[in-house]
Amino acid sequence: MSRRTFWSIVVTVVLMGLCVYFIFPFYWLTMGITKNVSQLYQKSLLPGVPSHLAENVQRVFSYENRTFFRWLGNSFLYATVGAFTGVTIASLAGFAFRRYDFIGKKALFIVILGCAMVPGYATTLPIFIMFRNLGLIDTRLAVLLPSFVNVFGVYLMVAYWNQVPDEMFDAAEIDGANDLLIYLRIGLPNVLPGFVTLFLLAFVGIWNNFFLPLVVLNSRSRMPLILGITTITDPQGFPVYNLTLTASFFTILPLLVLFATLQRYFKPQLYVG
Repeated sequence: MSRRTFWSIVVTVVLMGLCVYFIFPFYWLTMGITKNVSQLYQKSLLPGVPSHLAENVQRVFSYENRTFFRWLGNSFLYATVGAFTGVTIASLAGFAFRRYDFIGKKALFIVILGCAMVPGYATTLPIFIMFRNLGLIDTRLAVLLPSFVNVFGVYLMVAYWNQVPDEMFDAAEIDGANDLLIYLRIGLPNVLPGFVTLFLLAFVGIWNNFFLPLVVLNSRSRMPLILGITTITDPQGFPVYNLTLTASFFTILPLLVLFATLQRYFKPQLYVG
């Protein structure tokens, strides 16, 4: 066996192992929704029976007057409005960095890079204190407003805007276009892959954001799906794990559809100064 063949086999085995590692949680979740509580405690990797699957789905959808759909609607509201608004603001900021020269431009960009390195968990407590003083606790704005600020998105959009040649902007100015028309008609179509990529990342981040809604929301009717499914209990207040697993399965389906639809736009870009 040649050295190249040996390393090819090693790489193949490692990649297959990684595939199994990443796919196994989804497989376990898929098998879990076909079982009742007693079968879950048996720790078997085999599926349950179809009747349990149908029962689990029916109980999840009918739980507390179909509150599952209210949580689902909240998640779509937070993720769609928050992601689109945040990406639009980041795109406008990237356009400003690309088109204008102003005092402190490089220093401001360095500050933005530094802020992008701060984990979101570190800002949750200050956000809670600020919103409490503003009377926004337990409102949908408490979840939406932080998602409008996408610091990493500014960095990413600057990278995409830097790929638009100066000649396109100059030609638009000669034709009499103002900055708004240049942004909408000239620039935005050229950075659309970056816009969609950032929207996808922001949507997934907001959809899966558990900690911030946990801190700022008290009413179950305003909870997103990722938080609401953790409150599914029986009349005695004990968790119903088979229903939680079933609800978790339906929680990730919209993300799978979104990735399948927008994956052709997913093109990460490095910043070129």
